[in-house]
Amino acid sequence: MTKTTVSTAGGAMPKVDRGALMQRAWMIFRKTYKYPQIKFKDIGRRCFAWALKKAWAEARETRRLAALSQTAKAERIQTLQALIARADFIDSGPQWKSTVASYRNEIQQLRAD
Repeated sequence: MTKTTVSTAGGAMPKVDRGALMQRAWMIFRKTYKYPQIKFKDIGRRCFAWALKKAWAEARETRRLAALSQTAKAERIQTLQALIARADFIDSGPQWKSTVASYRNEIQQLRAD
């Protein structure tokens, strides 16, 4: 029988599905570096390591958002909506677009739970 949780810092945290995590890392790698068109040896391991780190960061963020209470989620959504309203003061168009997209993505994740 395998354990489904790992004890961390005094609390039980669900294990991460490493298969799904690796699939997500490959998806990020393919999208970012156009992997099938460009050979892996031309891209390098460091680029895949970056994609894997990004996948781990996404997994940690997803678990953190899932652990929030409903009131904390509602407060965070209000904060993010206020930040989106103030994002009009960002000078750079691409920076504005990525900032607003990340805020909206987090709102969507918070509402999904």
